Amino acid sequence: MKTIPLPPLEFLENLLEVDETSPSGLRWKKLQVPCQKKPGDIAGGHSHKGYWKVSVTYKGTKYFLRTHRIVVFLKTGEDPGSNQVDHITNRSNNTEVRVATPSQNGANSKKWNKKTSSIYKGVYWNTGCSKWLARIGVKRKRIHLGVFSCELEAAKAYNKAATEYFGEFARLNEIEE
Repeated sequence: MKTIPLPPLEFLENLLEVDETSPSGLRWKKLQVPCQKKPGDIAGGHSHKGYWKVSVTYKGTKYFLRTHRIVVFLKTGEDPGSNQVDHITNRSNNTEVRVATPSQNGANSKKWNKKTSSIYKGVYWNTGCSKWLARIGVKRKRIHLGVFSCELEAAKAYNKAATEYFGEFARLNEIEE
């Protein structure tokens, strides 16, 4: 997907401000055209895919921008460009974000296949040997982490590998000790 550069930082700084209490992560500072919104209102709305987006017009061009990209731009002063924007902790908080490569963003994703046998990310039941397998995907390669009698031990093995491979971007299994 081709990424369109954001409008200039100064332009966006005049229109919008980052606000942790706003569900979109942004509030209007100034409006471009008189409408039902007013300064201080939540900026943006949900797209059909569930992302918060905001519409702005700059030099005759209308932009429909994901608010988390604008938040990164306003906080860092750098357009994320073709990089992705990763939600650090709470996926619904658009102010706790950072620039990430697709690989880093994927490392911080939740367990996406709910049909697997384990409640933990990277852990699977192997019916052939009647044990738990742990594995992790790194740079499009699946790495086998071991075979375990205990599901919890397999989850711990995944967490250890995720920390080694992904560092601060690792999304670890929540394990109660």
